[in-house]
Amino acid sequence: MFRIKICGVTRPEDAAHAVACGAEAIGVNFFPGSPRFVPVDLAREIVRAVADRVEVVGVFVNQSPETIVSLCGRLGIRRVQLHGDEPPGDASRVPLWRIKAVHADRTPDLPALLAYPCEVFLLDAGGGEAYGGTGRELAWGELGNRFPGIAGAQGPGGERKPWILAGGLTPLNVERAILAARPFGVDVASGVESSPGRKDPGKVKTFIERAKTGFRIAEA
Repeated sequence: MFRIKICGVTRPEDAAHAVACGAEAIGVNFFPGSPRFVPVDLAREIVRAVADRVEVVGVFVNQSPETIVSLCGRLGIRRVQLHGDEPPGDASRVPLWRIKAVHADRTPDLPALLAYPCEVFLLDAGGGEAYGGTGRELAWGELGNRFPGIAGAQGPGGERKPWILAGGLTPLNVERAILAARPFGVDVASGVESSPGRKDPGKVKTFIERAKTGFRIAEA
């Protein structure tokens, strides 16, 4: 399980820089409606630039299991992020390591959510019709009460899946967010950009440094 993921990477050099700074995963967005959408040929270059050193996560929104499995197989991607409204039946037909994104601004159906077929949850702010990348900040301290069994105490059977915090994270607030919410990992896209899809090298470096500090303090 990775701790720090830089998502919405659109250039091989941005991916390589994030890995050099200590990122443990990068996200490549295959949702055509996103300003961070990456076509297949460019995605292949990004994967080649970093795949031997870091986990590459393919980000999908409401695409068919067959499309996801085929594309990931061609690119050598082993982890996927389901960031739309994918039903459990579709997720169960994706034989890869799965992150399920949850719009934390909505009221959760906890029993259904906890039964969702995935390895990790990602709590994102969402917003209107947007599927992530909005830069909206979550109320970190409230997540434990709103999502018991994920961000809060263990579920009724003693289980607690790993979860990733996203939504409005920046180099300025990531350490505080980690200490308030106690996630297993963090995910950032817009918070380390100079423009949509263009990562700012200084922001990426500072974000990773401060996220590492936050996790170190939280685990002390």
